[in-house]
Amino acid sequence: MASANITIGVDRTPPPLQFVLLSLQYAFLLSMYLVLVVIVVHAAKADADTARSVVSMAMVASAAGTVLQALHRGPVGSGFFAPPVFSAIYLGPSILAAKAGGLPAVACMTVCAGLFEILIAWFLRHLRIIMQPVISGLIITIIALELGIVGLQQVLDVSGEHTPPFARNVMAGALTFAVCAGFAVWGKGVWRLICSLLGMVTGVAVAFALSLFGDDAMRDIAASPWFAVPSLSYMSLAHWDPSLMPAFMAAGMAAAIRTVGVVTTCQRANEPGWTRPDFVSIRKGILADGLGCALGGMVGAPGMNIGPSLVGVSIATGVTSRSIAYGTAVVMVILAFMPKVADIFLQLPLSVAGGLLLFTSCIMLASGLQLMTVKALDTRMTFVVGLGILFPLVQMVSTSYFTSLPAWLSPVTNSGLALGLLAAIGLLMIFRIATDRQQTILWSQSKDAVTDLKATLEKNAQAWELTQEVIARGVANVKRRVVELLREGQLMAEPVAILAREQDNSLEIELRYRGTPLFLPSHELNPTSNEEAAMSGGLRDVAVGLFADRVSTTTRGGEVALHLRFDM
Repeated sequence: MASANITIGVDRTPPPLQFVLLSLQYAFLLSMYLVLVVIVVHAAKADADTARSVVSMAMVASAAGTVLQALHRGPVGSGFFAPPVFSAIYLGPSILAAKAGGLPAVACMTVCAGLFEILIAWFLRHLRIIMQPVISGLIITIIALELGIVGLQQVLDVSGEHTPPFARNVMAGALTFAVCAGFAVWGKGVWRLICSLLGMVTGVAVAFALSLFGDDAMRDIAASPWFAVPSLSYMSLAHWDPSLMPAFMAAGMAAAIRTVGVVTTCQRANEPGWTRPDFVSIRKGILADGLGCALGGMVGAPGMNIGPSLVGVSIATGVTSRSIAYGTAVVMVILAFMPKVADIFLQLPLSVAGGLLLFTSCIMLASGLQLMTVKALDTRMTFVVGLGILFPLVQMVSTSYFTSLPAWLSPVTNSGLALGLLAAIGLLMIFRIATDRQQTILWSQSKDAVTDLKATLEKNAQAWELTQEVIARGVANVKRRVVELLREGQLMAEPVAILAREQDNSLEIELRYRGTPLFLPSHELNPTSNEEAAMSGGLRDVAVGLFADRVSTTTRGGEVALHLRFDM
């Protein structure tokens, strides 16, 4: 069931006409990011035929990545319509690789980055401290700011204010944005659903009318064939450079964290009662994103990463159907065999592209801010968010300072996103060490330890950011699943203590006693473990009030420690 503002949810299919139009819209939007591929190809000094083949095969890789992310059965795919784009996260490292070893180096190192992202997915549970909604929202916010600044600079033609086409560029960019925003706000039905496509068509028409397509661009488009099979002769993974690994690993880590944020946004948009991220879906989304990145690398293109802008557009237009992913993939494959059409998108005037980027950045910025404030920000999170945003802004306005720092810092200092994440995650770890979020109840000295536990949790609810739901789950589990079982089975010889703590955005309760160990099944389930897992996974929400998310029992000497964890 989708949120109130979603008209066609993730499990529904739009009517045929809307399906075709939306598939075309997202294919065209995906094509815009091929500009990053062109930049890398030029840095590698590839010849014209190789460059055309790389761009064409990049479209095929983009189509495959889009389908992988939309898969909702099996071990890979978040199940949401969240197409990957050729991401600016990988642009810096890819240019370094292109200059060091050409397209083979780009291919090999990007594949390594994708594999590293896949590795992160398998250890996602151990990285919960950095996978909180506030961090996910911060990632989207930083990317939105970077994208918005670039888009607004292109709309205002900042670098060409003294050139003859300055006024025409500003007019084309402003009209592109105005049409997108106008149809998103006042459009009805299908017109609202294709606002980005209408903005692009308007921008291209205005650019043609104002003679913004240069003579060289028009000659290149005219010379391109309508149909051609991309050559694969250039493909090679024969250049691995260990000195580039830190940069690509940092990019892979940033891509994984961004995937967490985007998939969480998808969950929040499509689930009206959303209160916490579903890490099973997120892990499968990271796996799909890593595979997509590796596919992009194999064709010599920079790495792909889930596109928050396209997700933002789908949420804003009210259509999040995963079926659109398959239509978009088909369009991308068709375009891959039509170099002339691809060249039209690649020669798009920057002012028109800026208007589209500005539109999507506004949507992303709102989504990121909403995600960061899902829970009220306490004093700690105030500084985490503040420095997490300020560092990227300083990097944008003081680029020369950061580029003058030692070269070994460049994977972090050359990226506003990396700087912001480093500041935010660093503060989170420091606050985690410095903050005491634990309280002990001496069970043996209390006649009603469960009542004391409930009072303790309610007393610390605001400081520990505990929801009433997680408090109720914790108390119910301790009372019904533990204390009563211990008494009925006469397993407890002597009670010792109950410890309650908040850690990694989860409530942990530990019961200590002397006696016979009690082993409880964990509620955690692998949705791909057997044929019935899909059905069992659907019962998770029903059982969420009855079981803990993770249970373990340890013994030391004659003392037993029973650990229960409740994710928030």
